[in-house]
Amino acid sequence: MNDLIARSNPDGSTRRQKLLLIYPPMTTPTSPPLGAPMLKGYIERELPNWEVKVLDLNIWCYERVFEMLRSGFIRIPDEYLPGGQSALASLLEVPDFFRGKTARDFYADPAAYDQYGELLLGITHIMSTQLGNEANSIHQGAGLSPLLAEAFKLILEEKADCYGFSMIFNQQLPVGAALGRLLRQETTSKVFFGGSCFTAGAEDFLRWYPHSADVIVDGDGEEPLKQLLLQGGSPENVPGAVFFEDGEVKRNTSEYRRDIDAYGKPDFGNLQLDRYYSPTPVIPLLLSRGCYWRRCTFCVHYMSAGLTYRLHGLEMVIDMLRGFVEQGIRHFSFVDEMIAPGHFAKLADAIIESGLDISYYALSKPNRTFTPEILAKMARSGCKYLLWGLESGTQRILDLMDKGTRIEDVAQVLRNAHSAGIANHVYVICGFPTETAEEFGNTLRFLEENREYIYSIHRGTFSLEPGSPIYKEQERFGVTRAWMAQPTPLGGRWLHETVSGMNREQTQNIFQSVQPFFRRFNPYAVYLANYRDHAMLVYDKLGAEAMKQMPREFPALNLSVAPSGVQATTADLLS
Repeated sequence: MNDLIARSNPDGSTRRQKLLLIYPPMTTPTSPPLGAPMLKGYIERELPNWEVKVLDLNIWCYERVFEMLRSGFIRIPDEYLPGGQSALASLLEVPDFFRGKTARDFYADPAAYDQYGELLLGITHIMSTQLGNEANSIHQGAGLSPLLAEAFKLILEEKADCYGFSMIFNQQLPVGAALGRLLRQETTSKVFFGGSCFTAGAEDFLRWYPHSADVIVDGDGEEPLKQLLLQGGSPENVPGAVFFEDGEVKRNTSEYRRDIDAYGKPDFGNLQLDRYYSPTPVIPLLLSRGCYWRRCTFCVHYMSAGLTYRLHGLEMVIDMLRGFVEQGIRHFSFVDEMIAPGHFAKLADAIIESGLDISYYALSKPNRTFTPEILAKMARSGCKYLLWGLESGTQRILDLMDKGTRIEDVAQVLRNAHSAGIANHVYVICGFPTETAEEFGNTLRFLEENREYIYSIHRGTFSLEPGSPIYKEQERFGVTRAWMAQPTPLGGRWLHETVSGMNREQTQNIFQSVQPFFRRFNPYAVYLANYRDHAMLVYDKLGAEAMKQMPREFPALNLSVAPSGVQATTADLLS
């Protein structure tokens, strides 16, 4: 029998093996991670001789940082605190405010929400940067910082037979890599990495951090992890495995199971939900794998599912939701890449017919098939808001993106959703290849004209992603030159030049100039859009009609830009 599978107790009996799944810091602490609980649920069902524990080092890290601040063990420099050290007392109140445990009301004090929201963003940025630097220094031979030393001690105390790291965001990678390296140095246990951040660049990551993991899994993690445990950590024939062999990085072909109901339900059992920074628990759920559209030319996210789209059966979804409701949990984030209108209608019907009283938010694409009838049904089922992939207010740009949407249809969908009682959040991209300042002005004009129906703008500037359709067909999109500006663990940060449109400096200047306009869209609080779970809780608590009545003040927009065909400079889009 493989050594990783069966070890004996002193009396000669076979004991259960232990797998520790670790979620590294630092990311938003409003709700628990999903990937590790999904793996826990699957492995414990499939391999009953394995005990699986999820260790959320992210929320632990926040707790320790605030304990260290209270004791004076660490200090935040004045320049990082709004108001200097006088703001320290408020900073220390952040965890309790977001947990709903202070006199200031999470649901009734927008000024307090903005105060604490800004402070939480600040401490997250500071600590994420600091931890990343400390973790990277370990690879250069430096010792452990006090916080990372505590984290490593916490991991070792679990005495696991095998370790897995589940990572979603790039800022988790240095810490995960450092802890993985230490585990491989200090123990004989196998270390596996996985998560959606490895959609592209797993091979690059292993070359960048060659001592961090025995195997990285790209794609669905359930079956590969099961096989790794059964094979004593050997990656032979394990789908999606990336590993070193004879000094070279090798990759096995990924496989994608059609029947994802077979993966079962996530198990959040060993996570204490009251530790997270929300006044009531919000549970993330994945109702599908992949994206039904799979055509956006700037995107690589849907590639994590191997260009597939696989749905959980509605019966299983309702059974899963009912299980949480019976535990007193009724707030959910559906974190699917995108839910199609037709399936959303069936999902809403199933929730309504089940009689479940839940609230949720999700992502989708604003096309005309979201009829008033479907949106009304979604609202009745508990949908509080939708994050729409708007991206641009110019049809030429939408067509280049291959969004499959018409701008006039988008406006109607936003109005219909608002009328149904569903809040609208929209994504916007500035600086798509060949986009002019005038065309980005069209996007701003669209937002201005529809601001009554929009509660948040999630925005960013265009980034050229290796593996995306634009990257593969640069000439078709007017890209005349592309180069790696900075190496990174996942393959590098790429810059580009185009045959026409705004250059990088113009894009950044325009984008920064309109931030005050973007920030004013939320009726409740400026920083509410930074915490998606909180937005859903506020909309649920206050109700759609109350949100509609809240006054908003917008900076006046000056949409005059350079004439067509002339390169604008910073184009004063704000007065």
